[in-house]
Amino acid sequence: MNKDSMALIFDDALRVPHAFCWFGAIPAPELDAWTQRAQIQLPPDLLEFWRITGGGDLFESETILRPSVESAPNQCFVIGDDTESFNEALKKEGMAPNLFVFQRGCFLSAIDLPTAKYVTLSSTYAPQSEFKSLEEWYLETLRPEFAPRYGLD
Repeated sequence: MNKDSMALIFDDALRVPHAFCWFGAIPAPELDAWTQRAQIQLPPDLLEFWRITGGGDLFESETILRPSVESAPNQCFVIGDDTESFNEALKKEGMAPNLFVFQRGCFLSAIDLPTAKYVTLSSTYAPQSEFKSLEEWYLETLRPEFAPRYGLD
């Protein structure tokens, strides 16, 4: 995976930079150590996205969560925007252990760990829509909702 496989989200960030606040790149060794510590296998495009951006806030209501790693996030990051605490809280509320939430906002999005597919979740944490890649997920979820408001049509 490379930046080109996520071209649309990065193109949108260049076109309307005020709508995107990245938390800050995560060095590959830190991210690799985190995945080993967390004992989790995630899609390569999500890991690459975190290496480049560290996650961040998009539009007025969406957050792509950040793994808990050594490197410090920037000023956009607030407590609770990390994957560990957010997923732990959802599992206590009944979310299945095979789901790993990476995005919150108007809805929740997760990785279905056994299939490595991106999914949106219902209010009861049941997988709804399924996507093959981060780019497809962005194109079919957030972008249709926010593109008109931000002149991204």
